[in-house]
Amino acid sequence: MKTFLKNIVGPSGRKKLRALQASARATVYGLGNNVECPICGSTYSQFLPFNRPNALCYTCKSLERHRLVYLYLKNRTDFFEGTKEILHFAPEKCLHDVIRTFPNLHYQTADLMTTYMDVIGVVPDLVMSVTDIQFAADTFDVVICNHVFELVPDDAKGMREIYRVLKPGGYAIIQAAVNNGIEKTIETKDLSADERKRIAGAHQHVRRYGKDYRQRLAAAGFEVEVSQYVKELDWKRYGLMDDEDLYICRKK
Repeated sequence: MKTFLKNIVGPSGRKKLRALQASARATVYGLGNNVECPICGSTYSQFLPFNRPNALCYTCKSLERHRLVYLYLKNRTDFFEGTKEILHFAPEKCLHDVIRTFPNLHYQTADLMTTYMDVIGVVPDLVMSVTDIQFAADTFDVVICNHVFELVPDDAKGMREIYRVLKPGGYAIIQAAVNNGIEKTIETKDLSADERKRIAGAHQHVRRYGKDYRQRLAAAGFEVEVSQYVKELDWKRYGLMDDEDLYICRKK
């Protein structure tokens, strides 16, 4: 019956139904004030589910990782001050919409997977692979690249490319789904879709990073800081994951 109904409604109909369901949940959750999105300021009794409970801000579409990156940029850096060259791979709507409001930032976005936009993403300015960044060396002050390298067959090349286009003294925030319970990254590209989903969390992921993620970034030339900034925050209030590290990658 479920399959039959899906066929009748069709993809566009299912999308509309999901949007209606999210809207109804947001109305109920919006009656509370237990959690607050630091990006848009919306408050809820809890955030909406997004493959897990208490994850998605209905207003700006931020997830836990986006809220953490935003708070770090806002509170621990001068990101929003002065004139800067910014490159953002796989731009998340919530971060994109805020950064675009700062005319002092020369902000460019890029992505290769231009069809993977639904819900939290936006159409990039440039169609470009992170393994072949079409900019000269030493171009950008900051690069943002969150949860991209799980999808990239040659992640080492992509990391080297980010290092290349950063200016000396610049930095990149390169987040990934890291499992600190395993010592070494598990490559999954040659496994079945079901095995990739089981091990790496999604059928399109080609690896599950382990504790060696820092070393993989360092091998590209970065000076890597693994920040536990989340522990300085009211992580429950902001709907953050209390064990999520930030990977701040600097070019000397």
